[in-house]
Amino acid sequence: MKVPAFLSSYVDGDSPKRLFQGLALGVIGTMVIGFNWGGWQLGSSVDERVNTATQAAKVSALAPICADKFQRAAKSDSDLFAQLTAVSSWQREGHLKKAGWATFPGGAEPDSEVAKACGRMIIESL
Repeated sequence: MKVPAFLSSYVDGDSPKRLFQGLALGVIGTMVIGFNWGGWQLGSSVDERVNTATQAAKVSALAPICADKFQRAAKSDSDLFAQLTAVSSWQREGHLKKAGWATFPGGAEPDSEVAKACGRMIIESL
């Protein structure tokens, strides 16, 4: 196969080696710039960020509802505050989950982070 005249300088001698070295260097440089400064991300890091943001949004939406439900129930039954304050701080989450304050309609089981935030909100309101 005969190479066209305008490509002969790239195919003959040492030129192909230099061409592929430049190509490899360009690809590596593009990837370094893209991932560090261009905003490129791997799918796993995006999934991790989405899961973290989803959990934070769920906690910020449901914890105030949990605390409000507890405080409304505590107005009619003053023993609820006494029971919650009698439990140590590291057991509050389990107490709220077991009592059903962190379980919401459509949820199969209570959320630990919601229960933890709910407990903090209730204690801060005392």
